[in-house]
Amino acid sequence: MKPQLIIDSNERGTLCESVERKAAKAGLTVARQALVVGDYLLGGACVEAKSISDLFQSSHSGHLWRQLDNMDANYERFFLVVHGSIDKYVAMAKKNGKKVSYSRIQNELIGTLARLMSDFECQVFYCNNVSEAASFIVRLHDKLHKPASKHGAQSIRRVASNDLRADMLATVPGIGMETAQKMLEKCGSIEEMCFPESLKEIKGLGTVRRKLLIEILTSEEPVRQERKVRR
Repeated sequence: MKPQLIIDSNERGTLCESVERKAAKAGLTVARQALVVGDYLLGGACVEAKSISDLFQSSHSGHLWRQLDNMDANYERFFLVVHGSIDKYVAMAKKNGKKVSYSRIQNELIGTLARLMSDFECQVFYCNNVSEAASFIVRLHDKLHKPASKHGAQSIRRVASNDLRADMLATVPGIGMETAQKMLEKCGSIEEMCFPESLKEIKGLGTVRRKLLIEILTSEEPVRQERKVRR
């Protein structure tokens, strides 16, 4: 049985209304709950959703980066959904007396999304409108709680570097190659990573992933992660 799709009780507007409609059509159970961080909770995954305007505003104020730190610290997987047309954003900005161009906004958007993915290893989905954003959130919830496809289950991981230590670390859920390299630069050795104090110095490595990594490196028993699947 799939977990409920949780919407933050403070969330209002066309996006959450669209999510509710599409989730009901897909046969998903939706509930309202006060979330400390994020707008939507899909089992063990957290989703933050922002319009282009909200993205820029929260990025400039620094609030976005604090939100990502909190999601990283509390969830093994977290996603950012950005929605909105660049054309409409530019038209609105010009109407409000701002001197902007399509290329300038496009570059800022691409740069912000690239920074999100590189600094936080946050998975980002960008779409043109609220309907597409809602469809993605509902579909993501569905896919996160389905068994892996035959193709996915049989896929072979490609070697991403010449450092076998980094390749080994990158197999841990939620740790990408860039974070693995940061860990090796800071700690120097796999052995040093067994200590919580060493891992706390690594930006982009949240509490949940630090705990999981130490358990993997030090446990004498098999370390497993539960994953709910549809029967």
